[in-house]
Amino acid sequence: MAVYRGLGGWLFSLLPRFVDRVEELRRLEAYALEGYYPVLYLYGPEGCGKTRLLRELHQVLKQRGDVVAVYVDAQSTSGPWEAVEAPPELARLLAEAAAEYAGPPGRAAALALLRVLGRVRERLVRGKHVVVLVDDVARPLGLERVEAYTKSLLDLVERLQAQGAASVLALATTSEAASRSILARHSHASLAQLWNLGPEAFEELLEVLSAPRHVREQAWRLLGGNPRLALALRARGWRAERLIEDTYPRVRALLEELPRSLLRGLEEAVEDPDALRENQELRRHLVEANLATPVERPCLGYTPPPDPEQGVGRSYVWQTPLYRILAKKYLEEAGKP
Repeated sequence: MAVYRGLGGWLFSLLPRFVDRVEELRRLEAYALEGYYPVLYLYGPEGCGKTRLLRELHQVLKQRGDVVAVYVDAQSTSGPWEAVEAPPELARLLAEAAAEYAGPPGRAAALALLRVLGRVRERLVRGKHVVVLVDDVARPLGLERVEAYTKSLLDLVERLQAQGAASVLALATTSEAASRSILARHSHASLAQLWNLGPEAFEELLEVLSAPRHVREQAWRLLGGNPRLALALRARGWRAERLIEDTYPRVRALLEELPRSLLRGLEEAVEDPDALRENQELRRHLVEANLATPVERPCLGYTPPPDPEQGVGRSYVWQTPLYRILAKKYLEEAGKP
């Protein structure tokens, strides 16, 4: 069995039990056993738990004798064997094929997946539920290749169906919000959004992480339920000011790329993220920077209710309240337009 490594694996090891996402896991398991068409493309804020959900889904499905489940960590920087988890024969074929591709092992494994499963022996899939999980695919491939890769995944789904698979699910994830508009142009994929944890689930996570009770309400107001940022806050002794201080340089660098003519719009978006509906240029900058994103209603599971103080509008949201706070700080330092 492959060992999970890298940042995603670190997160997985720090969360010894699955925190919430029960409804999301139930729906994805149903898709796996009933089949899904076209490709299901899951996107959401960085650190919201997409990797955790996919790995949990894989753990559940691989216990079944009637499922062939393949998981590829497209961002893995370890060897091909670490980028893939699959039944032994498929894992060997994928690792061998990935070695023929240049670039990081995760990217190579994601590309090799198309070739290997496209030529897989019929006996391996006939009568089986085939589930292909490709985690965080947009960043290693590049946004310019996401559309073509997703079309290839759809071709793979159709090929596996023709080989007699009982059902097929191809599920890919990304943290790149900009990929949403690229994929929405065609019918290769169906888009679903995963959001950060809701208040009760986030409270459960903080309990797992042994957060002091007096910081939990502040943690929710600052992080809006983002699991990765909860780990970052814990690493700083639960001191919010340290997380704000450490995160600000990255956010400031992203906001410094904005033309000064957009600062008035940024001020409006800090007060009400739905102001982004009328400001296409600013919206593009913030979405590409992974600071803000459109919000689907409903999301796959928890859907954040509108709350301007949390940076949540009806149509657009800051990925976490922290980014809204830091954008406000940037405006104060830059001088309001």
